[in-house]
Amino acid sequence: MARELRRTDPDAAAALSKLRKPAAGVWAIDQLTAENAALVADLLAAGADARDAQWSVAAGSVSREGLVVASGRLRDAVEAATQAAIAVLEHGGHGTDDETARRIRTTLQAAATGGAVDRQALWAGTLSGDLDVSGFGAIHESEGDPAELAAVVAPLRRMPSTEPRSRDEDRASTTVDLVSRRAAKRSAANLLAAAERAREAAVAARREADRLTEEARVAAERASVAETVADAAEAAARAARAAL
Repeated sequence: MARELRRTDPDAAAALSKLRKPAAGVWAIDQLTAENAALVADLLAAGADARDAQWSVAAGSVSREGLVVASGRLRDAVEAATQAAIAVLEHGGHGTDDETARRIRTTLQAAATGGAVDRQALWAGTLSGDLDVSGFGAIHESEGDPAELAAVVAPLRRMPSTEPRSRDEDRASTTVDLVSRRAAKRSAANLLAAAERAREAAVAARREADRLTEEARVAAERASVAETVADAAEAAARAARAAL
């Protein structure tokens, strides 16, 4: 993008060039929401269940068996997302090793169980660096998830509920539709942004072509004048030699 902007907006290109690239593993995680939003939504729901189970055990309202179940689901969701991120790396031609896989796994768990900012960054695909697991978020967190994310995650949660199973299934189906529409909107937005960048590059190229065409026209006129002057000079020289 910086290369594309150099002709049309040098200042923006310079600013982009200074941005720090994320590690390959973080880049792969950021691709997951665009490529597999349902997987990321399930991970965030598992993280929410694990956080609530942890807090509820501490408060004595949930048994340790419930925490074990929630932790197992979180572990499975983290592993599924880790394998998907590794596949993204491999598809992109990046090598993977045990350390990269470990950092991906740790970052996914930290984002899913951390604070609202990290959860939103995971869902939006805007993580900029590796994260470390530091606990299950803030117990008295002042800010919850944005409405869109909360609506996606809530039906996927599996904490004990008094609602009928059929209603849960309906809500889960609605969430899948929500996730699909969100992924489609993101893909459309990415394609539109790419088209706009291509259009800007085309306009810049056309301007450059017009400039070069004008320069070529002026140069051709100058060459024509120079040829006329040269012809006149040669004629005068021949006349002078004849006179001698």
